[in-house]
Amino acid sequence: MPGAQWRPVPNCTKGGQKAVYGLVLHIMQGTLWGTDSWFRNPSAQASAHFGVGKDGTIIQWVDTVDRAWHAASANSTWLGIEHEGKSGDSLTAAQIAADGKILAWAHKTHGVKLQSTDSVTGRGLGWHGMGGSAWGGHTACPGTPIKNQRDEILKAAGAADTGGSTDSGSSTTYTVRKGDTLSSIAKAHKTTVAKLVSLNGLKDADKLSVGQKLKLPGAATPVKPIYEPFPGSAFFHGGRHSPIVTAMGRRLVAEGCGKYSTGPGPNWTNADKNSYAAFQRKLGYSGSAADGIPGAKSWAALKVPKV
Repeated sequence: MPGAQWRPVPNCTKGGQKAVYGLVLHIMQGTLWGTDSWFRNPSAQASAHFGVGKDGTIIQWVDTVDRAWHAASANSTWLGIEHEGKSGDSLTAAQIAADGKILAWAHKTHGVKLQSTDSVTGRGLGWHGMGGSAWGGHTACPGTPIKNQRDEILKAAGAADTGGSTDSGSSTTYTVRKGDTLSSIAKAHKTTVAKLVSLNGLKDADKLSVGQKLKLPGAATPVKPIYEPFPGSAFFHGGRHSPIVTAMGRRLVAEGCGKYSTGPGPNWTNADKNSYAAFQRKLGYSGSAADGIPGAKSWAALKVPKV
């Protein structure tokens, strides 16, 4: 993910992500860098795709085509985000803004729905404890305060620069006065703390100075997602090397049609063909119409992001 520090760990299953139903929120019960160290220990048998520090630092430990070990039976179908802190803590404004960026990127890249869910069969923004014993029995993870902040994360996803569905548009400024808090400013201007943090690049939402100038978001304007145009059926053949093939493969994995033992990657292989055939069958095609070679209609339905 752009903007995340890439710090790969050995505790994962390469090519093991079968689908991406959504994001699972976790709490670390510790610090960001302590968790980073723990995930590098093979005896831990644990990892997550992302980690978010209290200051908004984002680490990516595991590629989203690989399976992280974060929620037992959910591992192959959900992405995990660990948060610095302890159960019962609330996320900081910087963490909410960071989560919004991750969610917006996952929405653009893997089709994750911008909604909350409390069901293991749902889609969107979930939490570790909702899976009960099947997800490891961590019912207090990440804690009620963070569960209740999911609406703020969803709002932050709409304001994020990494693939959100809205753009901040024009902006005005506000001069901080004595007694102001970021929360009171956000409420007065009908916006969110997370959006103000993101727009102004704030490191600590609790530290404001009298006279400080803050940017305020203008009216949001819709931004249409940009998809990769259909390159033609002849594009897909042995020897083809292209980032379009990787982007296609990731969308196939997100649709639950991945047939990869490793990857997906930029080289067109039989695994890509088999995965695309599974997607064609999912759309209702059969026989020669489900031969694994993309056609214009199925390509449009797959919604491969522009690369």
